[in-house]
Amino acid sequence: MWNGVDTRQLYRDRVEVAIDLWDKVLRGQITSRSQLEEQLYVEYKRRGIEPFRGFSKIKIYDKEIATIFVIGRYGLGLDDDIIESTKHIFNVEYRCDRAYRLLKRYDFDVYNNPELKDTIRELINVPELGYGLEDRVFRLMRYVFTGTLLTFFPEEDFVQTYRALQEVFTELKDILIRYVKFYVAFKIAEGIVLGQIADPSERKIYKYVYCVKLNVQKCAPSDRLIREVALRVYKVPKRVVDRLFADLSQGSSNIPTASSK
Repeated sequence: MWNGVDTRQLYRDRVEVAIDLWDKVLRGQITSRSQLEEQLYVEYKRRGIEPFRGFSKIKIYDKEIATIFVIGRYGLGLDDDIIESTKHIFNVEYRCDRAYRLLKRYDFDVYNNPELKDTIRELINVPELGYGLEDRVFRLMRYVFTGTLLTFFPEEDFVQTYRALQEVFTELKDILIRYVKFYVAFKIAEGIVLGQIADPSERKIYKYVYCVKLNVQKCAPSDRLIREVALRVYKVPKRVVDRLFADLSQGSSNIPTASSK
């Protein structure tokens, strides 16, 4: 019988990789973002780690650099001078971190603060964060998602970031919910890998309960997304996944990707 893993083991390998890569950055052995992405790929493959992802793998190791930065900034407690000196490597995460800290400083209240709204838009709507506005805003959501999943940020910050970005980028208001679904899928997959969700009925109930917990409507992810995260990212044994998702049709190849960034 599979009993899941211990909470302390869940992200241990990612933390170890982040520490090793930061050591190389600070020693001058990694001097560019492309080098960091390549080394991250090598280390993850060597250790059998899958980046945080849903169905999409587009630029996934570049996106996963957020994990390295968050662990360095908030896990290792690297100071502002180090962060400034490495922003040419972590240029995406540097901007996202500035935006997150700024939102947090003002209690995420962009509705009553037009200057804050303009500043966030200026920080995020830049070419280095993506090819279009959606990609750029989702980079910030992924950054806060990563910090929250790794428990460096309060879960409330993730929800508040989502609500704030709905006000800042009103043109994306209807699609930002995708990232909340993405987060909920990971939390349910976490419950599976930790052995807290033991049967299909618990799985079905839990995703709706989690939406209530977050106080966000219509944030329940698809069961296919949860299954993908549990199987591919958290490496839950296939026999366990098949038992928990026995009610899903396994024959369809038309897997939607819109809810997974």
